Amino acid sequence: MKPVFATLWDGLRTVILRAPRGAALDSGPGVFFALVVLYFTVSPFLEITDATQPWSFDGNSLLTLLADALLTLAATYLLTVLAQRREIVWGAASILLWANIVVMLLASWPLRHFLHAHAAAENPNRELLTAIIVLCSWRFLIVLVFAHWLLRKRFAVTLAATLLAYALTVGAWWWLPGSNPLASALMFQFASDDNDSDTNTDVDTDTDANADTDSTVPSADDGQSDTSTSSTNEDSSIDAEETMFKQPALLDAALAKLKPRTPGKINLYAIAFAGDGTENVFRNEAEYTEKLLSQRFDAQGHIITLINHPATLDTQPLATWTNLHYALNGIAKKMDPQEDILFLYLSTHGSKDHQLLVDLDPLPLDQIEPDDLSDALKTEPRIRWKVLIVNACYSGGFINALRDDSTMVLTSARKDRSSFGCGVDSDITYFGKAFLSEALNKTTSLREAFDLAVRSITNWENANHEKHSEPQIASTPNIEAKLATWQRSLAPAPAVPFAPARSEP
Repeated sequence: MKPVFATLWDGLRTVILRAPRGAALDSGPGVFFALVVLYFTVSPFLEITDATQPWSFDGNSLLTLLADALLTLAATYLLTVLAQRREIVWGAASILLWANIVVMLLASWPLRHFLHAHAAAENPNRELLTAIIVLCSWRFLIVLVFAHWLLRKRFAVTLAATLLAYALTVGAWWWLPGSNPLASALMFQFASDDNDSDTNTDVDTDTDANADTDSTVPSADDGQSDTSTSSTNEDSSIDAEETMFKQPALLDAALAKLKPRTPGKINLYAIAFAGDGTENVFRNEAEYTEKLLSQRFDAQGHIITLINHPATLDTQPLATWTNLHYALNGIAKKMDPQEDILFLYLSTHGSKDHQLLVDLDPLPLDQIEPDDLSDALKTEPRIRWKVLIVNACYSGGFINALRDDSTMVLTSARKDRSSFGCGVDSDITYFGKAFLSEALNKTTSLREAFDLAVRSITNWENANHEKHSEPQIASTPNIEAKLATWQRSLAPAPAVPFAPARSEP
């Protein structure tokens, strides 16, 4: 045990910027890997004590810890090579790794609470930047003291070696996904500022006043169009910090409510996503999707609904890219990812440059592009069979990023066309009415429902003198055969009437 205690003592000396005594330099890899195990134990414990239940495992965090340990080893190897003392690399790496662990214990966890306490400060970025500089400077000085003691060369050489070694030791926290509170806080805070500037442009609409036709024809109120934007009508009743703080608990609770899959058959799992919180129409479609799939398509207990709307802040997780990504990964762990089918329905505004609007003022939310959605679908384990429906203007621009041999992609418009039926006075979009509330109440075949919906939408657009949206479908024989097998397992069920939510928050 003598090398272990010597390593711990030298690591503590390094943390307080004192040169190690060097008694543990001849220790082998055993001490280093024992410290790696300790690292893997301590860090998750700190995360658990600061997280709400139910807890979930994030493999990315352990990947980051492992990378941090290995990069610390690489940085130490660099220093020992420069010192021409490669034989001590394991002992030196153990000292530096223990110093990193101690810094995490003494600084990272208390600093997380410091950042939370100052999140509502007048200038939270200043508080955050100060905390970042303090911690990063501390770690840099630790490496500098360590390098100076090991190299015993002139200061310029020592400083150059320190910069290289330091870049390696902190690299894992900034380059790899994980749970480091400083990196996450920094990215969130500064991304929020960027989003504020990116999301205050005008919304293009294709409003048509000639909607005085048959009452069965939906109004063409708004063309669901060009919106990498947010509404200018900020809801002052929404506490942005409180709302974002609630998201992990709401999402974990939604995942915990998912029922186990029914063995011996193909199960349908679904996510409904309502992106724009300024209009009821998207919330209506998301809630109706959950109701329709539960009652008519045997998916009850297998659905997560993500909604941006003031009325659902306390009951439903927000429709954000982060929540969507998290929900997809959570569902992938509940279903049989090689046997069951994922049904993903996204409804919001869309832009000419193929962004889906994600908006609930005053929250600074990221918009979703085709590659973002594709990345979110790269779940672990990977979900094979998917039906992806994007109901937004210009949504055809998502097809190429989403299509594969085991996926059906449906969009409400061509990549260069608007779709219709949204707006503050609408209850449901053209596509939502035609595909969800009409066609899927007549047939359980998604392909047949799409064909029926296209005919209805074309008739409504003709009646309102609108340029045709031309909904798109990308499918393959493999996914069609899978859907046909699933469809045969469905018991007959009555139609599910559509009813809008109350308009007031």
